[in-house]
Amino acid sequence: MDSATNTHYQPNSRRKMELSRHAARRAQQRAISTDCVPLVLAYGERSHDGQGGVRYLMTDRSLVSLGRAVGRTQRTDNLAGVYVVVSADDEQTVITIGHRFA
Repeated sequence: MDSATNTHYQPNSRRKMELSRHAARRAQQRAISTDCVPLVLAYGERSHDGQGGVRYLMTDRSLVSLGRAVGRTQRTDNLAGVYVVVSADDEQTVITIGHRFA
């Protein structure tokens, strides 16, 4: 799997990020605010999941980059291990959201 940081990510203000019903349900079940999705997409490490999706994962390196940009807080620290999977076709549809446990 190829993973890289997303420093080139620019939110597209013309198209709204779309959460699938599955993603909204999983975010609620896993107590992850959907407000964090743009941050995970901007700072998470990107890799293909092998099933038609692109995964953005908040790693230690991602959290350091995020901390430099917005400051380190409890809220940013809570993003450790959070991942967002988007459709590889349009990267605007969030398929699922979760926590990666090591």
